[in-house]
Amino acid sequence: MKIRHRLSLQFTLITGIILTGVFVLIYLLSAQYIRNSFYKLLQVRALVTAQVYLEKDELTKKKFLEIEKSYAQSIPDESSNIYDQGDQPVFLEKVKYNWPPSLLNTIRKNSTYRFTFGEKYGVGMFYPDNQGDFVVIVTARNKAGEQQLQYLALILVIILCISLVVTFLLGQWFASKALQPIQSINKQVKKIRSNNLHTRVEQGRNKDEIAELAGNFNELLQHLEQAFEMQRSFVSNASHELRTPLTTIIGEIEVTLHRERTQAEYIATLDTVLDESEKLKVITDGLLQLTRVDVILTPANTEAVRLDELLWEIQEHWQYKTPPYQVEVVLSDLPEDASRLSVRGNRPLLMLALQNIVRNAFKFSHHQPVSLRLTYSANCLVISVSDKGIGIAPGELDKIFLPLYRADNAYTFAGYGIGLAMAQRIFQLHQATITVSSVLGQGTTFNIFFPTDVKI
Repeated sequence: MKIRHRLSLQFTLITGIILTGVFVLIYLLSAQYIRNSFYKLLQVRALVTAQVYLEKDELTKKKFLEIEKSYAQSIPDESSNIYDQGDQPVFLEKVKYNWPPSLLNTIRKNSTYRFTFGEKYGVGMFYPDNQGDFVVIVTARNKAGEQQLQYLALILVIILCISLVVTFLLGQWFASKALQPIQSINKQVKKIRSNNLHTRVEQGRNKDEIAELAGNFNELLQHLEQAFEMQRSFVSNASHELRTPLTTIIGEIEVTLHRERTQAEYIATLDTVLDESEKLKVITDGLLQLTRVDVILTPANTEAVRLDELLWEIQEHWQYKTPPYQVEVVLSDLPEDASRLSVRGNRPLLMLALQNIVRNAFKFSHHQPVSLRLTYSANCLVISVSDKGIGIAPGELDKIFLPLYRADNAYTFAGYGIGLAMAQRIFQLHQATITVSSVLGQGTTFNIFFPTDVKI
């Protein structure tokens, strides 16, 4: 069942329950009002009956005629009985009822007493007179009231049915209008395929849940587009990097097999094949190592790592190279509490990631000095790696972390474009972010932001 139909039915059900409760209350109150009105009418009839038959000799002729005229306007199925002090009937009209003495005594005690008798209503009234004390009982059937209640019930049922139909139709219209943005999103989503992931869903002007849904979906599309772009770039770069040594190997073997060669020529061919095979091994090993980086950090494989000590170790490592490499370590704006210089993480992985960046800095700057800076601000430790190398073009800054991607000005340098992708993966595992800024021909700076409140 579609949402709009379910909402319409639920709205109709709620409205039906409310209207049914209101209509039942109206019916009960109306029935109570009609019953009380009829009891009052019977009470008046009882008084008139007593006056006609007990006060005839005490009233003026004019007054008696007025009362007698009122008495003549009887109620359908009305029956009047008058009893004396000895519970003997002194006046019976139409039907004689054998009223029990307990009822007569109850009437004398309460002065006026209402009761029901089968389908009839009755009123008993104690009437003291100079001739004695009497009990007047009047019974009648409230046909007019019953007809009014039946008519009222019919009207209420008809109104309820019409209201439910109108409510369902209005609910359909309202649900369709309310869900129209979702229907629009569905139509737009159906048109999105892998070849047009750049398409975005219209969020509309309303800042509601539907707009939030569209925004979240657009963010998902953006991530998917980036993932597809990374996949396409990876496949393209991987195929290029793998095709080159394979093509060289195949070409060398085909040429060698074309005719007989000397031993020196065979050795030269095998050397070429060996070199290209080693390149393939380096690339495949790098890709395998890249996949192995996706580990889960737990308290068992992590520790408190002092970032300043990590930088000093990197400096010492490059100083003992032959020839030595110059690494300048700068510590600035650090807190007095040394424990704030630590982050929770896997020390070998962090060392591998930073060394990859430093290695690239030396390589692309022709072994010029590299600067390592550690700063602290707003509960965040920042490591900056700066070089004075060839730089990166602005259009390629967002691609350099893709596996096997190499900038246009980097093909003259040895490498396969795996180190930065691996470094970014490692930093992401530690909930750190890495950014890059660069100027062509002047140098590049990588900034790694480590939040100090990370819990693993």
